[in-house]
Amino acid sequence: MKDFIELLISGTLAFILSICIIPVMRIIAKKIRLVDVPNTRKIHYTPIPLIGGLAIGMIILLLIEISADKSWRIILPIIVTSYILLLVGTLDDKTDIKAIYKLIIQVCVSIIIATSGIRISSLYGLFGIYEINTYFQYLLTVLVIVTAVNAFNLIDGVDGLAGSVAGIGFVLFFIIMLIEGNLGLARVAILFVGSIIAFLKYNLSQKNKIFLGNSGSLFLGYLLICLGIFITKFDNNTTTFPYGVFFILFVFTIPVIDSIRVYTDRILRGKSPFKADKTHIHHLLLLLGFSHKKISITFILINVLTFLVQYVFFKSYSIYSSLISFFIFIAVFKIIKSINHFLSWKKRIKELEYN
Repeated sequence: MKDFIELLISGTLAFILSICIIPVMRIIAKKIRLVDVPNTRKIHYTPIPLIGGLAIGMIILLLIEISADKSWRIILPIIVTSYILLLVGTLDDKTDIKAIYKLIIQVCVSIIIATSGIRISSLYGLFGIYEINTYFQYLLTVLVIVTAVNAFNLIDGVDGLAGSVAGIGFVLFFIIMLIEGNLGLARVAILFVGSIIAFLKYNLSQKNKIFLGNSGSLFLGYLLICLGIFITKFDNNTTTFPYGVFFILFVFTIPVIDSIRVYTDRILRGKSPFKADKTHIHHLLLLLGFSHKKISITFILINVLTFLVQYVFFKSYSIYSSLISFFIFIAVFKIIKSINHFLSWKKRIKELEYN
């Protein structure tokens, strides 16, 4: 009980410090023009500071450095490389780095992680395969990290969405670490939860709004996927529930499926898969008149549904439960798209009647 109270105090401290430092960072960001300027693709009308990721990163780094508990150093390669991506994302927010350069950097930090021993070593029964050879471990780890990071970056399209998904991801990581008895990493998780809640307070504000920025989405997405891979080290296919792969599927199934769907749709329409548009599921919900808060809640509910499906079916069907999640997501997407088509048709009919 004492340990749990100390963890809650740590999370509260992260929240309070973040609440205090963000207003100062907003002022600095406006002066140095570290802001998101409105354009035809944006849904805001004034420049918004891109300091959410920086604020979270600074607070976490400060608190884990001054903490007497240094057991977090077991994930030192993840911490160091995540702050490299935080820096790269910040430079991207300021100067707009070319996508190919960002991809190269993501591949490089992913290779560092794989080399440090944090790798995916099993397919958990997919195609009847469990343990895989070392070379394929490296390849799969790099591919999964890069795919997950970019998918997470793409869901950062409306207020509260990426922050909410990240917050829930760190809550799940916190619970898993408590189950594993690793209080050091549980403390790291609760620090992120507290800081992210503070970010969401400003992100969902009308008066003092801030954005996560590419710095934040790259930073948090990378941390979550690497921590998921780290957890797989404790997975045992025969005696315990595979928390690592379950964590990865829970946090990233929906963002990855949505990203793959969007890329495929762009290719089928003869367009570049990397040319930005407004076909992600959160854009379709915006067209339905959903507020940013309602979109985040809807996305979280879809995630919870995915969570339940995977929890119920995982023990029997292993990683194939992700396919069930895929079909659920596609069904939800088709329903949303059909409603959009119906409303567009209804609006067109009314316009014709008035003309």
